[in-house]
Amino acid sequence: MMLDVVPRAGEITEIVGRLSSGRTSLLMAMLRRATRAGAATALVDVDDVFDAFSATRAGVGLDRLLWVRCGRRRDVALCAADLLVRCPGFAVVGLDLGELAPRLSLAAAFRLRLAARRSRVALVVLLSRRIAGAGAAPAVETTPAGIHWTGPARAVTRLARLRSRVHVVRDRTAPITQSRELEWWCEMSDGRA
Repeated sequence: MMLDVVPRAGEITEIVGRLSSGRTSLLMAMLRRATRAGAATALVDVDDVFDAFSATRAGVGLDRLLWVRCGRRRDVALCAADLLVRCPGFAVVGLDLGELAPRLSLAAAFRLRLAARRSRVALVVLLSRRIAGAGAAPAVETTPAGIHWTGPARAVTRLARLRSRVHVVRDRTAPITQSRELEWWCEMSDGRA
């Protein structure tokens, strides 16, 4: 099953995890849902790694996505995200900070949260470790749960499916004692219809 995740309007959602843990797929699922509903979205891409072809195959409407490339400048990415969350025209603003997360003061995190709340924009921050602290409403961690290959028995030929676990690390709306873990997978396709 494919997890269908809805980011909360006016809140910061952190998705943390290492490379190939499913964090980007989770962000693409959020962008897909928003663009299919006809909403405008934005993606601030620090390391210029966004793959438009894969996003299209995942169902993201590129005609409803503003892609901001930052050339590995994390300070520029944070400024761009700050400006975009102040624009009430966007439903979701994704901020992909890559592997080298910048320092973010608690005051800066709360400024971002206040800006998102005022404009009712959902800010989704994607990175390897948490930086927003209490500024993020929900924070989830993705971990790899399995890789499945397809092909002849003697030779593994093609990646068929990735499985990830999504663990809720922090959620202001749920009791702290409640731990939720979801398992989801993403089908890989060779592009043939």
